[in-house]
Amino acid sequence: MAPSGCQWRSVPAPRAVSTFGRETEVNPVQVRHVRDALERDFSALIDIQDVAGRPEAEVRQALRTRALTALALQVETGCSKEQAAARVIDGRDDQGIDAVAVSTPGTAPRLWIVQTKWHERGTAGLKQDEVLKFLRGLNKILDCEYHLFNAKFQAFARDVDAVLSNAAVRITIVVALLGDTEIHPDVRSIIDDEVNKLNFAQPMVDVRVLGLKHFHRAILGDTAEPQINIDARLEGWNLQKDPYEAYYGTISAVDVAGWYEEHGRGLFAKNIRDSLDLTEVNTSITETLLNNPDHFWYFNNGITVLCDSVGKTPKYIPTPGGIGEFSLVGASVVNGAQTVAAIHRAMKQKPETAARGQVIVRLISLEKCPEGFGLEVTQKTNTQNQVESRDFAALDRDQTRLREDFAISLGKTYVIKRGEREPDPDQGCSIVEVAVALACAHRNSELAARAKRDEALLWEGSTYRSIFGKHPNAFRAWRAVLLLRMVRAELESSARDLVGRAAAVATYGDLLIAHIVFQNIDVSALDEPSADWNVQMGRVPSLTASALERVIVAIDDEFGASSQVIATCRSSERSQIVARRVLRDMLSGEKAPTLPSAYRSTSDGRRRLNAVEVLVDSRYIPDGTILEFRPRTKPERAALASWLAADPKRGQASWQNNRASALIWAADGKRYSPTGLVMAMLEMATGTRPKAVQGTSRWYWPGNGSLVELAEKARNEDVPDE
Repeated sequence: MAPSGCQWRSVPAPRAVSTFGRETEVNPVQVRHVRDALERDFSALIDIQDVAGRPEAEVRQALRTRALTALALQVETGCSKEQAAARVIDGRDDQGIDAVAVSTPGTAPRLWIVQTKWHERGTAGLKQDEVLKFLRGLNKILDCEYHLFNAKFQAFARDVDAVLSNAAVRITIVVALLGDTEIHPDVRSIIDDEVNKLNFAQPMVDVRVLGLKHFHRAILGDTAEPQINIDARLEGWNLQKDPYEAYYGTISAVDVAGWYEEHGRGLFAKNIRDSLDLTEVNTSITETLLNNPDHFWYFNNGITVLCDSVGKTPKYIPTPGGIGEFSLVGASVVNGAQTVAAIHRAMKQKPETAARGQVIVRLISLEKCPEGFGLEVTQKTNTQNQVESRDFAALDRDQTRLREDFAISLGKTYVIKRGEREPDPDQGCSIVEVAVALACAHRNSELAARAKRDEALLWEGSTYRSIFGKHPNAFRAWRAVLLLRMVRAELESSARDLVGRAAAVATYGDLLIAHIVFQNIDVSALDEPSADWNVQMGRVPSLTASALERVIVAIDDEFGASSQVIATCRSSERSQIVARRVLRDMLSGEKAPTLPSAYRSTSDGRRRLNAVEVLVDSRYIPDGTILEFRPRTKPERAALASWLAADPKRGQASWQNNRASALIWAADGKRYSPTGLVMAMLEMATGTRPKAVQGTSRWYWPGNGSLVELAEKARNEDVPDE
């Protein structure tokens, strides 16, 4: 069993396999069904050009592996075959990752990372070296080292960038095996260790395992929808006779967790939110059960189960108010999926405590209901407005007062209720933006870390009081918002010249850096109407630049150059360590450290100028070798993603051993220098001539490295042995 910090779940097959059970039998018929379906559905969609010309068996293996990867994405995300196939990146420079997908705009932010293993006999497994490479690849993504990945990844690197920039992002590691879902304990331990490192601040990463039976169910489509049969033991049960039969009462957390343990997401087959990622369980539900199990019944809204029929077991006591044991045929949880999954998680973490919990359940029998009634119940129980903690904050009279102060003192709009249209940036702000800004302004860096973990944490009692307890006026709130906006704008500008971990800090560390900037300015008159706030705002650009460089170095020094930036910025403890160090150095007047050249999008000038000459003179790259373009910075990805996608030839060039013009661009057949071509591409895509870029760091020989890296290898090979 994985430690409580690491959420593992093998998606269960219909009716039989326990989530953590072992599937020991291999069904050759199912293997053949899956293989045939993959070749039928994906042969025309999967890119296998990189293995063209290789032995037939190797090509066939690549097609089936990649098709299985695409099917795994379909199972997990609900996307189309075409979308799934387009997200497969298996091949050279995939960094051990077979596919990457992101959630669609407007849905909960999530990143899926897939590792797939195919075996012709349905006995695929995962080896230690494979999972280590895969996890290193995940770390490269989290460190924004997108340039290390192949062209298939580059096509949607911008989308990955965007979803990882969201404070609420969750990451799912999908292990897709054409075989048993039981992973060897040694391999599982490696994954657990890495996942727990990423989850030390707050759960962000979970692991899912898909096996042969799950893929077999997937290819069957609607015909594979399982009939879930479960038992329910209700205390204090009662009956609703008219107009349709239903039973209700109290069920134990142990029984609910058992449902989920056996059937997993199959329990929610009829729920209109089945596509909702159930690892994204509301942590407050789990915490309530673990911290206050005896009150869970009072604090939770309960569970609604639709059933084809509800029968009574031999242990059924026919007297309402007593204990009733029911047999549910064709059961589906249509409301309360979050509660079910949260109870299951709590039982995994602290079974003795969680077992004390109880919850209300409704069992609705569809046996004598009119056609369509079940769908109507499903729709109505899932479309009621959900009450969030922010909604309670909107009822605070101080928020109403602050809204009035915004209007009277500033002539601006302050939105406090969900659903209200937010004003244009220069016309006002929302309660969320104010809360985040004031959290950064607070002397305690923990508040900024909480905001980075999950903005919903800002509405919790003690945190909310720390932010709004001193009744900030409109001037303080608005000025804090303006400063946070400026810090973010400066970081976005700085990120244009940063790569790798440095770019990750500029992206994920915005609130930590804003906190540091706030502590370096005079906020004593923040709420004074007559104060000239422009004086303090004028210091923000230089303070932001200094804080950024110091935070980058501090994270590397304190936690190691391989530590996860995103996890550090979400951690209250680590953020506090970094903030204290940086603030101490800034207060002492210590000069900002120099960033390693590897963190800059342009590096050593001599090597940059000589890279092409070294490669040409050494004939290190054969004439005609196809190179691919990989953006190095976030602005480059944003500017070029759509433009490159419109014509894949724009991202390709062939190498010629010519000092002056080493590249022939596939898009027009003309000769360019590496830097000249990148400059031309940026100008074509944006309409603006860019400043100098290091072209040799953007062009890659797949599987071998960038021109800069290749030149360094050529130099080293040319050094005589001593």
